[in-house]
Amino acid sequence: MIVYNVTCNVALEIEKRWLEWIDLQLNNLSKSEKKSVTSILKLNTNSSENEAVYALQHQIYNRNSLQSFLNNEDKVLKKQINTVFGKSVLHFSSQLEIIKKYP
Repeated sequence: MIVYNVTCNVALEIEKRWLEWIDLQLNNLSKSEKKSVTSILKLNTNSSENEAVYALQHQIYNRNSLQSFLNNEDKVLKKQINTVFGKSVLHFSSQLEIIKKYP
């Protein structure tokens, strides 16, 4: 299992609007057969008082599904974020492979 994480720094003045917007986008994206679960997490950080930090985490079955997800859903979502919110939402991605789970 692979965890694909997109960390988003969201300007506080658009936080509520972004949360509503991303909820709708991820609800549509959750219909993808390439992943099992998507979650929105709010990070508790000591970052600037002018932004909130969120993580969008997608659990993806395997490398083939990940590549397809990156080329399609992820590419479209990031383009939409940039188009709708511009520099008010900055994001970066990371890929983590789950090698063992503990109860």
